[in-house]
Amino acid sequence: MTDTRPLSRGAMIVAVGVCVLAWGRADAAPQMDIVRDGKAVAVIVVRGEGDTGKDKTTSPRGKNRKSRRRSDASDAVAAATLAEWIRKITDVELPIVETAQAGKPAIYVGAAAMRAGLKLDDIKSPTREGMRVLCDGRRVLLGGQSPTATVKAACRFLEELGCRYFMDHPLGEVHPRTRTLRVGKLAVTDSPGLQYRSIWGSQWTGRSLWKIWNGRGGKRLSMGHAWGKYVPGDLFEKHPEYFALRDGQRRKGGWYCTSNADLRKVFADGVIAAIAAGNVNPSISPPDGRGYCQCPACRKQDDPKVIEPSSGHVSVSNRYLDFYDAVARRVARTHPDSILNFYAYADYTQAPTGGRKVSPSLCVWIAPIRYSRHHHIGSPNSSSRMQLAGLIDGWTAAVGKIGYRTYNYNLAECVVPFSKISIWAHDIPYLKRKGCIGVNLETLTNWEIYGPHIYLSIRLAYSPGADAGAIMDDYFLKFYGPSAGPIMKQYWMDIDKAFAGLKCESGSFFSLHLVYTPKFLAALDALLKKAAAAAKGNASYTARVAMATEGFRNAAQYCRLRDEMNAGNIARAAELYKVLLARCEGEQKKGLGNHYTVGYLKRFIGRKIAPAAAATSPPNKLLQRLADTWRFTWDPDNKGLAAGYAKGDFDDSKWRQVKTFSNTLHAQGLPDRKTILWYRRTLEIPKATGRLSLLFIEVDGSATVYVNGKEVERSARKRTPFEVDISPVAKTGQNAIAVRVDHSSITELFLGGIVRPVLLIEKPADSSGP
Repeated sequence: MTDTRPLSRGAMIVAVGVCVLAWGRADAAPQMDIVRDGKAVAVIVVRGEGDTGKDKTTSPRGKNRKSRRRSDASDAVAAATLAEWIRKITDVELPIVETAQAGKPAIYVGAAAMRAGLKLDDIKSPTREGMRVLCDGRRVLLGGQSPTATVKAACRFLEELGCRYFMDHPLGEVHPRTRTLRVGKLAVTDSPGLQYRSIWGSQWTGRSLWKIWNGRGGKRLSMGHAWGKYVPGDLFEKHPEYFALRDGQRRKGGWYCTSNADLRKVFADGVIAAIAAGNVNPSISPPDGRGYCQCPACRKQDDPKVIEPSSGHVSVSNRYLDFYDAVARRVARTHPDSILNFYAYADYTQAPTGGRKVSPSLCVWIAPIRYSRHHHIGSPNSSSRMQLAGLIDGWTAAVGKIGYRTYNYNLAECVVPFSKISIWAHDIPYLKRKGCIGVNLETLTNWEIYGPHIYLSIRLAYSPGADAGAIMDDYFLKFYGPSAGPIMKQYWMDIDKAFAGLKCESGSFFSLHLVYTPKFLAALDALLKKAAAAAKGNASYTARVAMATEGFRNAAQYCRLRDEMNAGNIARAAELYKVLLARCEGEQKKGLGNHYTVGYLKRFIGRKIAPAAAATSPPNKLLQRLADTWRFTWDPDNKGLAAGYAKGDFDDSKWRQVKTFSNTLHAQGLPDRKTILWYRRTLEIPKATGRLSLLFIEVDGSATVYVNGKEVERSARKRTPFEVDISPVAKTGQNAIAVRVDHSSITELFLGGIVRPVLLIEKPADSSGP
């Protein structure tokens, strides 16, 4: 929404000519009045349901009837969209009719435009999504090669009139205001650059106008964890050999022995049946998790030299590509045009090494969940993104088609402003050059913290060759206004630059303090205040700056919360958490935030603060927060206990010193090793009359705690607060604390070890312990 005030008779004339928006001037080219002096001049023409006139897109008979109904419905949507937005521009409702008077201005939509002479067959589009908008100064013809493309054509025409749809919310609507609306000669032809363009997320409708307007669409390609759809579960009783061997036993469920030739046939037949039932381009990807078959035949296919870096396990990509190829070749006998999609994900992320030529029906969807979320592919600031570039090259060489399925947000943290503008400006054109056929963008509708890059991501998916800088300049100018726009551009691009410049890849909440330093927060706050002053006088610009300001306040609030927690001020941290949670819940209710923000905040912050607040509340007393710095070493051979690492008098002077709660190991330049980690430090304990305990607010890995050489706690709860009663072994004065952390499996990117404060707590003497 831009301006809803009634129009005065002196309002500007908006004229469009030869694809150029002309504000307040007459164009030399012939002009067609759409609205003149607040009155409708043109009409919108669609083909009526009863109209059986022939055109090249539909036929009234046979299987094309359904296509005809879809086209008619989409033509109606396109016409209604035109009428609605022209009314927003002019306060005038254009009539939607089935026939225009000869010689009178008209906008012909879809099938009506084709009957009036619009040609579409010459547009090259593998997915039949080409669209065209023509105006000769007397009439407008617009339509597309598919129903959705016709709606897209209407949206493109509205953009030529100065309209934008920047976010899927009324606040994202931008349009001029005028009593007279004209269009001159116009010739726009376009088609999407990627065959599949999906942008979706929890609590977001699948077919919103915003998505179509900005580029969503393409072939229907299924992806995801799908094995259980193709093999009947009751086969286990007769053929347990079809199912994965785990720990010496065949296991019923969705994991299979993919080297079994008979299983391959059953699986392929299931895929063929799914295609026949309408899932033309199905997924053949495994379930989520790690239930890989351990039989000798399957394991023989794995290359022991290829290790999945995120887990430390041998890659299973070779075995799965061989399985997919066998399935695809069988399916292609009856459905040669179907695309079979599968993920490169988990321990089958790395490219295969077989060097074989596989079925052209296959498409690998690279899903880099275990790679840095802050950097573009190949960024020199990210070792994982540099490795990802090589991985993409490997899959491109192995499989004829690739796609990209990723997260359009900072996974496991969606509270503070985060920008992927520079990531998408690089990655989508890069992927297109590599032969990528589509992108699948899991996106949270958190407009206050992600708005600019959400918009850019789907615009570039439609037009990978577009100038990303020009798209964003248009966004900032029109969304925030000519005065506030340059300031808000600096705000968002400073955030983008700060994340892109990180030398740390720790995910979730664990790198935020490196971006949102006190100095950076102050600079952003100044920009927002300056932008708010510049936007004054325009309600829409003011509201948009205010929306971004709410997102910024999340960052400032979280950083204060973190500082208080790290200082041991748990009660104050708990108060700040409530304020932050309430703000996020408010943004969700306004439709500007997402329930994931609230959920992640509760899960990863609230569940840490609540136990700490309870443990430090009266009658308990917080004696001290243990120091940030500990001695640290790795124990890859698990020999630390035998070597005396837990003993009170062990000499750890040669171990390195590391920070715990103030910075992750990776932020300190240490690699993320999936192994055993050891921490040691001394603790001065004052004379106490009550029971003593240590509260570990968060440890990434299964922890075993030793005090003065005695084991006092073994916690298998990864990243969950746990309390240790140390009264039986602690003494007044110096105590040796050792913590063994089993960090053999990933829970979050580049994390591991002690990552939140450790608190020494005194409880009443009659307390029963933690």
